[in-house]
Amino acid sequence: MANRTERIGVNHCGEIAERNNWMFREQPVNDIGIDAHIEFVDATGKPKQLLALQIKTGESWFKEQKDDCVIFRDIDERQYVYWTTNSLPCIVVLYNPDEDICIWQKLTSETIERTKGGEGKGFFVKVPLAQVFLNSASNEQLLTLTNLPEHIVNYNFLLSQKEFIQIIQEGGVVKLHSTEWVNKSSGRGETELIVDDGNDTKTYSYPYWFPFTPYTEVFPRLFPWADFSADEEFYEDYDEAMWHEYNCYYDSEDDEWLVVGDSFEEYRQKLPPMRSIDHAGEVAEYMLVLSLNDLGESFLRVNEFVSQSQAYVGTRPKGEQNQ
Repeated sequence: MANRTERIGVNHCGEIAERNNWMFREQPVNDIGIDAHIEFVDATGKPKQLLALQIKTGESWFKEQKDDCVIFRDIDERQYVYWTTNSLPCIVVLYNPDEDICIWQKLTSETIERTKGGEGKGFFVKVPLAQVFLNSASNEQLLTLTNLPEHIVNYNFLLSQKEFIQIIQEGGVVKLHSTEWVNKSSGRGETELIVDDGNDTKTYSYPYWFPFTPYTEVFPRLFPWADFSADEEFYEDYDEAMWHEYNCYYDSEDDEWLVVGDSFEEYRQKLPPMRSIDHAGEVAEYMLVLSLNDLGESFLRVNEFVSQSQAYVGTRPKGEQNQ
């Protein structure tokens, strides 16, 4: 039976979970390292996430700290294998009732480190002190955790954007509008898709920041199925102003611009397709038109295949070693 301190931690996590619309189910049977499950169900009754929790309670778990993290060392080989290969995403929750601090970290092969620089028999995890269980930021992170194989995660990522890909294929228009604070390493900015399917126009926001990464690198990662081109109409006034500055001379006597370099059409043809409008050297504003690249077109073909009943899906090759 769990001692009093452990019960305090389990009850506290249960209360926090329920307050944040997660169903909490304690796992009283002694096992390798799961104290509870939490499940999030949306307003329509559809399950969205199921997680397994290892809960540790008491001030002693917070004694070792480094780089704004608590070092959690109570991990052996058996637990490492169990957590990192579990069908459910697993997290550790540390609760200090004396300081009313409750923090968490995911338990994966990326976060769990082997002691002695990778040569030891034990394992440890760095649990960020700022990663509170369970605030709005953590809630968003927990909803995205998965133990699915990477290829399934990537396919699901493409599925989340399937609507946009299909609209482009069917002749609709999808534009990316974004503002990037170019002097901020925080990656501050705003990004949205403007989607016109021919009948209606909708806007989808991406409320994320992308630190230490130029947005010209962010966009192909965020929408890997797309090629990008400038919305020529949106950029026309800005392009013309830049063309005047670098390719024209203003004749004040005749009150007219004289072309001394490329024509406006030649100038625009040389501009990169993924470009921005410079707002006082502080903000870069993009308006890009998305089209399907090879990945986008291939995804639609693969998705059509896997979405239909196929003959012989139960067949498997057999080599000599299987006979």
